[in-house]
Amino acid sequence: MSDIILSRAPVRICDIGGWTDTWFYPNGAVFNMCVDLYSYIRILETKSDNINIISENLGLKTEIFDFKKIEYDGTLDLLKAVVKKLEINEGIDIYARTEAPPGCGTGTSASIAVSLIGALAKLSNRTFNKDRIAQIAHQLETEELHLESGVQDQYAVTYGGINFMEIKYPSVALTPLKISSKLIYQLESQMIIIFFGSRSSSSIHKAVIENYIQREKQTLESFEIMKNCAYEMKNAINSNDTNYMGEVMNTNWKAQKKLHQFMTNPTIAKAEEIARKNGAIGFKLNGAGGGGSATIITEIGKEFTVRKKLIEYGYQILPAKLDFQGMKTWNV
Repeated sequence: MSDIILSRAPVRICDIGGWTDTWFYPNGAVFNMCVDLYSYIRILETKSDNINIISENLGLKTEIFDFKKIEYDGTLDLLKAVVKKLEINEGIDIYARTEAPPGCGTGTSASIAVSLIGALAKLSNRTFNKDRIAQIAHQLETEELHLESGVQDQYAVTYGGINFMEIKYPSVALTPLKISSKLIYQLESQMIIIFFGSRSSSSIHKAVIENYIQREKQTLESFEIMKNCAYEMKNAINSNDTNYMGEVMNTNWKAQKKLHQFMTNPTIAKAEEIARKNGAIGFKLNGAGGGGSATIITEIGKEFTVRKKLIEYGYQILPAKLDFQGMKTWNV
């Protein structure tokens, strides 16, 4: 191999229909977009027999002496699981870093896992197609680490772009949505990503799953609305209509908020109020909810004002453009 292998994968935002890509929901549908907040992997050969994994932005490090004896202890477990799955047994240093803050609800864990799978596949001279990379990443979270995980994130960050997915868990039928350069420029101009801080959605997951299994009426209705919103968002994209997109985001977010009392909070509600008062036409929390980040679409000409007002109130904006490349791996 080359002395250095590098890879990167984007994250996804604006997951319309999110929650319907899960094990307990039949026949879901999701729309999402990928942006250039990348997760990066860098692999260096060493003269040691051990594997060192270093998270540069988290300041964490773990050492693997034998991939067959890996123990999951809460430190970089997902990256250790990738090493175990691909049966890596040579001395390397793996450096990982993410541009999206951890816990921001944009599929960052899927992004870093997919990036490492791509890099280690190149290291071991294996070729996986995109579907297989996404499948491995999802299986590691759910089967190896026993975490709650839908299937949209792994497919989105592997493929990149703007995608519509029909889901019969865990199978995904992905349709890349082709859009004009004009709409790309328009979306990138009108789109704002706001970060509220890291959050854990495990308690929300547990409560929503319980309500769904108990066939709670409001939960069932919300799921149907969110699923239908994915189809509506596909239509909005194909119509080149950002106003229509904003309406669909609002409908999805209204239904999503009904899933759990802690789906939103005063910090999120204040940001939504500020954004709408100053020209936002669409607002939706990214991911499961409860915090993290949100995608906003503004009226044309209101982008600067919305950004300015949010920053004045202490909110953090994550600058990002659309990504249409997905996971990429290369040598230097």
